[in-house]
Amino acid sequence: MPTSLTVGTATAKRGELKKGVIKGIELNTTTSIDIPVLVMNGEKDGPTLLMVSTQHGIEIQGIEVILKIMRERVNPKSLRGAIIGIPVENPLAFMHHQYLSWIDNLDLGGGGSASPLTADQPSGTATERLAHALWEEAWSKADMVVNIHCNVRPDSLFFTEINIGNPSTRESLERMAKAFGVTNVVESVPLKEKAPDTLANLAVKNSVPDILIELIDGRWISEPSTTVGIRGVLNIMKEFDMIDGSIEKQKGITIIPGVCTFHGIVRANRGGLIRFKKAPGAFLKRGDIFAEIYDLYGDVLEQVKSPVNGYIWAYPCGDILGTPGSLQAVQTGANIAYAFTSSDK
Repeated sequence: MPTSLTVGTATAKRGELKKGVIKGIELNTTTSIDIPVLVMNGEKDGPTLLMVSTQHGIEIQGIEVILKIMRERVNPKSLRGAIIGIPVENPLAFMHHQYLSWIDNLDLGGGGSASPLTADQPSGTATERLAHALWEEAWSKADMVVNIHCNVRPDSLFFTEINIGNPSTRESLERMAKAFGVTNVVESVPLKEKAPDTLANLAVKNSVPDILIELIDGRWISEPSTTVGIRGVLNIMKEFDMIDGSIEKQKGITIIPGVCTFHGIVRANRGGLIRFKKAPGAFLKRGDIFAEIYDLYGDVLEQVKSPVNGYIWAYPCGDILGTPGSLQAVQTGANIAYAFTSSDK
């Protein structure tokens, strides 16, 4: 590990915590939109952990997790390795309280499109340039990445998501998920040789494990997200011998045991208001009714049924990409629920 670590304008020597920015883009007013970054360089050798939050502009819980860990919970004098903290990865989305970048309506992480945004375009659109800067300045310098996202509703399940289809990162991802200690959704999809160079795909290509964390109540800094997030990330640091201490079990939240597998998105067949009859995390048999869609006269138009013996981890309905708000209302084809199964059932 080098005696100093530089990310953007921040350079931390051994035993130091420094702050700075990763140079971003300019608006048409010539106002600079840069990416704030914290860099902590430990006194002793160890891995470099990158923590990122708010890749989607309305998912802000991870900001507090990163700040609490780097400003209060970890001392650089006793840290083995280094921490790079980026509280807001996508300032273009964050500044307008939108899911995607307001300036070009693109997803910094590359999701939600047949042609995903990649991090290999230094001369691309505004968001493509942000992704490239993030890769060059931060992601490429990490040995592991904790990518913190949030479901919007406070009744969602906390979960981690890992892809164990790539041998170079599988073992580390399994260790990270177990240490974090919440419901773990697993997929096994090997990276294709010509896969687009999104931030996540570049991490795999460089053998950097990148775990997705989903906290809850994404638009607010609130409990229990802060405590669960801090405990989970500190557990990962303990697992990889970056800090001292025993791994602490998560408390006071619903955790589905076993190997969980994403089944799919349940979508609305009718439009209207929606009410939920089952809480996320409740076991559902295939065909069980978990929601109802009704019209403005109060008549039920559709009873929404579970497609599988399993669980719902979140109700994302009402979220429209690129907008600041959400309603408990749906249109035909709207996302209602994320369904998954567990090996324990």
